[in-house]
Amino acid sequence: MISAKIISIGSDAISEEDALAILFDETATPDLKKVAIIQAIADQQNQKFDLKKGGKIKIGEIEYQIEFIGSLVNTNLQMIGHTTLAFKDVPEKPLESAIYLTPNQFPEFKVGEEILYM
Repeated sequence: MISAKIISIGSDAISEEDALAILFDETATPDLKKVAIIQAIADQQNQKFDLKKGGKIKIGEIEYQIEFIGSLVNTNLQMIGHTTLAFKDVPEKPLESAIYLTPNQFPEFKVGEEILYM
């Protein structure tokens, strides 16, 4: 299990209509920080992301199941703390940088809240 803490939420980061949340670590550029949720991943350099379909992600008190994980996700999380969380059904052509989650319930992201990658 890998733990991360939300350290900031960009002014244009939350789009419940799109049911998407873009995450980056602290290395994000100022422009990215405006549209992203910034997470601090505990001991990031020594962690190995290996998320798979059927795995879980917990945001606050809500536990989500991974329905699809794009081919770029684990590497992007490892290198720059980046993924897109999609709280909607997996489309015919899913984003390769995204994790599609169920339930399709958009969480209330808060600074200081923990994200657990399980």
